[in-house]
Amino acid sequence: MDSPVVYFYGDVSSLRRGAAGFFDIIQKDYGAGRVGLKVHFGEGRNDTYVRPEWLMDVKSFFPEAAFVECNVLYRGHRTVRESHVAMARSHGFDFLPVDILDGESGELQAEVPVNVGRTMKAKLGGNLLNYKRLVAISHFKGHMATGFGGALKNIGMGLGSRAGKMDMHSIVSPIVRGDRCVACGTCVRDCPVGAVSLGTVASIDSGKCIGCAHCISVCPSSAIDINWNMSHEVNRVLMEKIAEYALAAIKGRRWWFINFITGVTYDCDCFDLKQEPFMGDLGILLSRDPVAVDQASLDLVKEKNKGIDPFFKKHGVDGTHILEYGEKIGLGAREYELKKVCG
Repeated sequence: MDSPVVYFYGDVSSLRRGAAGFFDIIQKDYGAGRVGLKVHFGEGRNDTYVRPEWLMDVKSFFPEAAFVECNVLYRGHRTVRESHVAMARSHGFDFLPVDILDGESGELQAEVPVNVGRTMKAKLGGNLLNYKRLVAISHFKGHMATGFGGALKNIGMGLGSRAGKMDMHSIVSPIVRGDRCVACGTCVRDCPVGAVSLGTVASIDSGKCIGCAHCISVCPSSAIDINWNMSHEVNRVLMEKIAEYALAAIKGRRWWFINFITGVTYDCDCFDLKQEPFMGDLGILLSRDPVAVDQASLDLVKEKNKGIDPFFKKHGVDGTHILEYGEKIGLGAREYELKKVCG
């Protein structure tokens, strides 16, 4: 069986033209009609998400295209549809309709049978059923719980409904380091499910915690962290559940996956803060295979960093597990053919 093709556009001096070239490839496969572009709009102060101006040419290829996304678990601009759409518009994603697939606050849901691993039925945004052809547009970057985030995380976690995201996060519970906690109450105010209480120091109720890790991102004294004593197994399970949800998302649909290896940061674009990239831009990758495009992205980042996985070095999480597991359950292949388009 032939290895999947991953197209590589390395000329980052003209990214918009590169994206247009990839949309041309996709149009030849899809033809005319509705196409959903699964994107991440970034949180308020974040500015390393995929730049919307690089995507504007999509209208020339798919006049009926729409941005598609689901609401998030944690408290922020993207928790409910109204403010989520407003955030998208404010970040420049205002040239296509925005379809929040799980409704105003997560009430729209479709259960898709998977029967793989720990997931019998994946709970996805209900309006995903309206799309048969999609393109995942992912910013490749680090993530504290999964090592890195790319195409698999974008569609697996990203297309889960509120209940689906709770299902995927249900095994992850942070801990409070009492020697650092200043009892400011920020984590209490920002917890979306009221799992944090405040005494002399903050305390997290693991029975209520949904593992969204928002408390980690907002703590001003870095007192809340992943429980590293259990993180190896927990992170592996989280990655497996994300892959199972990704399998549900592609079931019965045609997908292309575009990874932007630009503005590469150690943490997710979900953080409501400005992050500094730790390396230069490498380019854009395109494939019909989500495992292959993420594997190729990681390979290029490691090559740029002298063979070292910078995300593992930073977070201590081996993100290759989601690639191994994704291949195991039939999401795609880790062996690929890299075909340079330009650069």
